[in-house]
Amino acid sequence: MAPSSSSFARPLAVQLKLVGNGLLNAPSCVDELLALLNDAEDLLANVDQGQSIPRLDSLLPVMKALIADSLLKHSVEGVRVSVAYCLSEIMRISAPEEPYNDDQMKVIFELIVESFSKLSQASTQFYEKALSILETVARVKACLLMLDLKCDTLVVQMFQNFWAFIRSDPTDDVLWAVEQIMTDILSESEDISLGLLSPLLASVLKENKYVAPSCWKLGERVISRCAAKLGPVILGAIQSNGTTVDDYSPVVASICENEPTTVENNHANGSSQPVSFTQVANGVVDSPGEVVPDLDSASGSNSSDAAALLFPNAVVPVEADSADSKSSTNLEKFNQAGN
Repeated sequence: MAPSSSSFARPLAVQLKLVGNGLLNAPSCVDELLALLNDAEDLLANVDQGQSIPRLDSLLPVMKALIADSLLKHSVEGVRVSVAYCLSEIMRISAPEEPYNDDQMKVIFELIVESFSKLSQASTQFYEKALSILETVARVKACLLMLDLKCDTLVVQMFQNFWAFIRSDPTDDVLWAVEQIMTDILSESEDISLGLLSPLLASVLKENKYVAPSCWKLGERVISRCAAKLGPVILGAIQSNGTTVDDYSPVVASICENEPTTVENNHANGSSQPVSFTQVANGVVDSPGEVVPDLDSASGSNSSDAAALLFPNAVVPVEADSADSKSSTNLEKFNQAGN
């Protein structure tokens, strides 16, 4: 719902404060609440990064309202998706700074990952909002904050949700955003768990080339873009799955032979690039370190088990990650961007 015609005469900052104050005293009527949230969506979408201090001050009522449990954990699905959309816009506007404290950010990411499950059916009423959330997270690399917050379980769940809906032959926009998020996570992870690596390998099993072509295409692109990071660990993962290199796409054999195949990224991702959570003053940081997790101790599985990881019967539920420790690597990167 767009703001009324009369509201366009008011400065954006004034409108934001009005909507924010309305959400701070959120109406019990769901229709009225959704109308306020829709107004907030439209207004936040018109706020650019790097706004003046008065404009940012006008965001405070909205920011405070959105983080309240009454909205974050609302019983109505449409309210939660709308709140997730608004929060993704807050992250875009505030990048490269964290808009909330660590505990609040963890809850926000749970809500955002939940919204990604709405991408499995393009005909649903929440699809467009979920797609916008996905694209925003991909463009500003907000997913990297999940690594700093040690949301390891949530990251695995997010990847599993991605594989679940990618099989449904999504649009190029969805494929680009998922590819970008997966690549960023894998490239910047301190270590790569089998929970992330096994489904990725399963996507490029030769048996899936025609059974799940979208997964095959995505898997090839992600593996190729992360070749340097995956090279030290991919053979061990293959062996732990009880498979051989010959069971997979040629891109896997190429990496195992230390001759990564380059797949050109032809996805259109727009000419205007927003500030991201990995940018520094002299450019974008893109230098993944070597990662060698202990794959020998992982439990074995066969190729059928690995393929099954791609296609869960239901979307993985979101659970809070229990880890309290925090890596400062990615936080330092986006903090440097503000200097």
